[in-house]
Amino acid sequence: MNSSVDASIAPSGPGAPGGPPSAASREPRASSLAGAWRRFLVRRLVGLVVNLALLVVVTFVIVRLIPGDPAAAIAGEDASQSQVDAVRVELGLDEPLPEQFLHYVVGVLHGDFGTSFHYQMPALDLVRAAAPYTITIAFASLVVFLVLGLAIGAAVGIITRGDRHRWLDHLFNVGAGLVASVPAYVQATLLIAVFAVWLAWLPPAYSPAYGLGESAVLPVAALSLGCIASVARITRREVAVVLEQDYMRSARGWRLPSLRLYAKHMMPNVLTTALTLSGIILTALLGSALIVEAVFAWPGLGTTTVQAIAQFKDYPVIRAAVFVIGAISLLFTLVIDIVLGILDPRTLGDSRG
Repeated sequence: MNSSVDASIAPSGPGAPGGPPSAASREPRASSLAGAWRRFLVRRLVGLVVNLALLVVVTFVIVRLIPGDPAAAIAGEDASQSQVDAVRVELGLDEPLPEQFLHYVVGVLHGDFGTSFHYQMPALDLVRAAAPYTITIAFASLVVFLVLGLAIGAAVGIITRGDRHRWLDHLFNVGAGLVASVPAYVQATLLIAVFAVWLAWLPPAYSPAYGLGESAVLPVAALSLGCIASVARITRREVAVVLEQDYMRSARGWRLPSLRLYAKHMMPNVLTTALTLSGIILTALLGSALIVEAVFAWPGLGTTTVQAIAQFKDYPVIRAAVFVIGAISLLFTLVIDIVLGILDPRTLGDSRG
């Protein structure tokens, strides 16, 4: 019997080799994916709890590394030693460190970081008032550097595919590397000099006289520029690799429209790396926000933390602000991991065929 006859009598229904998958074959795959999601979420939630516990320890220890005595700062320069000691007793700083740590942990579990030494109000209330300002510019910067970084990196990668326009590739790498290497506070100073002082287009610092959006342009730009350069460089490299894959060559051979070719077939593979990188960049961005906010007098967690450290030695406010900044970073990273799992289930950590 020849091969054509064999083929004609070969099973071709659901579940047969070469045929569409049967319902029975789809169920294990769906079950495996659901199990992978459960294990992924359990791992991430356990990691989140562990990191929050470590954050509690770090925020307690870190204030001890700050030079200066908060009791002396509150009592004033002309206070006697007995007055300073009385303030120390009032603040509870005379207690042994283990006892202070126990009180701190119990308070954190109840959402209480203590009373501000300077403002005499709950430290968490001060942080709650400042947090929306930091979250606003951090989220805006995240959106800006992802959109622009992906767009610029993908455009350069497509234009320079196959060693085309090598001058553009070299110019891009040098320019992006230079921008990424400049600290955010230096970029903030340059932006103020150009757009606030020289051109007088934007306010140099936050002021109720200006709208929130107008005042946020320069802080967001200062936080985003270096991140845009970093994401663009990584995206350009990923695009160069993806465009040389066999499936992309086949797609180009089929003469697919450019939008479908790049948006549907290229970008999903590039997004995985870009989003993974953005989680790391976001952590550094929140750290940079502490300094950038001080440059622009932005009333966020950065300004609150700097004042608490430099002026008041306000331990409860410092602990609450650092804890909230760390918690925001952990939650943003968790959200990015979940988005990555939706885009590419392979990032869930299970090896599945």
